[in-house]
Amino acid sequence: MRFFLLCLMLISPWMMADVYKSVDKNGRVIYTDNPKDEKAQKVELREINTVPGPPPVPQSTPADSFQSQPAAISYQIKIVSPRNDLIIPVGQRDLGIAITVTPQLEDGHLLVYFMDGELLEETTQTNIIVKDAPRGIHTLAVEAIDADGRSLGTSAPVSVSLMRPIIKKAAPPVPTPK
Repeated sequence: MRFFLLCLMLISPWMMADVYKSVDKNGRVIYTDNPKDEKAQKVELREINTVPGPPPVPQSTPADSFQSQPAAISYQIKIVSPRNDLIIPVGQRDLGIAITVTPQLEDGHLLVYFMDGELLEETTQTNIIVKDAPRGIHTLAVEAIDADGRSLGTSAPVSVSLMRPIIKKAAPPVPTPK
């Protein structure tokens, strides 16, 4: 439908017919492109008001934009705690994650912490605490990003197992036949 209307709008200036003005027997003024009698007067219409479009913007090539931007920094990120394949015992409720970043994080850059691919936190801190982490095996990773969200470095993933007590409900008694 939109395509049809667009085509109609583009073609209509070339297909514009003459317009005639006449008055019927009741005194009503009628405008039409098909005059009914010789008394109809041709109406001269003003030109359609148009505004020219802006000049085209030159297309930049990826090489041009690459040269105008400063070289992107690359960070080396290492998760130092917890170590890979660590089993966290039942009594420890929180999970601390500590990293090293080389070189030091620049202004406007963030560290993004992930557990099992889910975002934990975006911060400039090199350590965070995950409160009451759920039981199970989890994969941790940290990524450095710039203000536009572009990756500037990612840590190697670390796997950690969190032990949690399981409280099982007693099974209902099974009736015995008498």
